[in-house]
Amino acid sequence: MFEIIPKTFWYDFVARRRFWAVVSFASSGIGLLLMLVVGPNWSIDFTGGTVVEMHFPQTTEIAEVREQLTPLGISDDSIQQLGTDADNRFLVRIQGEAKADPGQIEAVKNALNTAFGATWIEDFKVDTEVGTRAKIVYTGPAVALDKIDAALTGVSGVGVQGSPDDNTFYIRLPGIADAIRSTLTSAFPQKPPVIERTESVGPRVGGDLRKAGVTALLVSAALHLVYIGIRFDFTFAPGAIICLLHDVAITCGILVLTRQDFGLQTVSALLTLSGYSLNDTIVVYDRIRENLHKYRRKNFGDLINDSINQTLSRTIMTAGATALAMIPFLFIGGPVLREFATVMLVGIVVGCYSSVYVAAPLTMILRDNQDFLLGLVGMRSKPAAGGDDAPAGRKSP
Repeated sequence: MFEIIPKTFWYDFVARRRFWAVVSFASSGIGLLLMLVVGPNWSIDFTGGTVVEMHFPQTTEIAEVREQLTPLGISDDSIQQLGTDADNRFLVRIQGEAKADPGQIEAVKNALNTAFGATWIEDFKVDTEVGTRAKIVYTGPAVALDKIDAALTGVSGVGVQGSPDDNTFYIRLPGIADAIRSTLTSAFPQKPPVIERTESVGPRVGGDLRKAGVTALLVSAALHLVYIGIRFDFTFAPGAIICLLHDVAITCGILVLTRQDFGLQTVSALLTLSGYSLNDTIVVYDRIRENLHKYRRKNFGDLINDSINQTLSRTIMTAGATALAMIPFLFIGGPVLREFATVMLVGIVVGCYSSVYVAAPLTMILRDNQDFLLGLVGMRSKPAAGGDDAPAGRKSP
């Protein structure tokens, strides 16, 4: 039967534990530094703005797209090419609050005043937090939405939406996304663009989402810490916590370096990744504890090596199966799933490495310095369940 890791395979993972500890500490430190100094590439979920993703059916240069959108006040930096030149896919990303066309607003008011009277509108308020729309409160008896829609027939690009409040309705106003679509369709009538995605979020909603995302990450981390504190003793608990922080820090650092969007999909992927990483670490730790009870007089370094080697096949198969599930999302899952899949794939690689080279070897470092560390917090150590504390040695398969 085919085996990913032969049963005779054995490798000394903890021999250079201090070297890998330095590498991991430096990598996670760089990740945190990148988050603080460079900062994430916040998506419009957290900053507010408009995103339009499109592709052309025929060859189109990015310079052509930029030339046509310049009159709309869109800078060249806001227009990016996605994929290869042959894909003809472009992303227009405009940060900040979306604004409605004043001419459109005036046209709507004039049309309603003409149809229902100059004093019919009691309140007219434009909201750009979720798309661009106007909330209208009117006086007098209720008016059916189809009559309001008919009154706005002469105003292009608007749509009427109902409201649960009495004498209130909404009018969807053309925003910058509509202007982009209209401009490019007129400029390239032989190859009009296909709009694949349009998102528009106001700055207030973006700020609320950012706070909610950070809160979710902090609450998740706190619950993980509570669970780890209950499940493991001092020899294991700090390693699980450090391993979790290590995985998230390096993953976020890579996202900053590659300038991937950091939005709601990223937060959900990081939450999933933290659970995945912790689960893999627990599997290794459980095997170490089992072996501690079975082989009480065994060299602790060899015991850790045995435990890692025994779970290595499971670690690789779990990581590989998860990665295979993410790859289709990365290429054919669309822009939303692509962000999630990117974070997961990066995190899977980092998490697989940390379970082998961070979590388990760190237990030996903690055990070697247990008396000193417990003394710092005013606690006394108990005799360990393992054998002598000599460094790891070679072992016959």
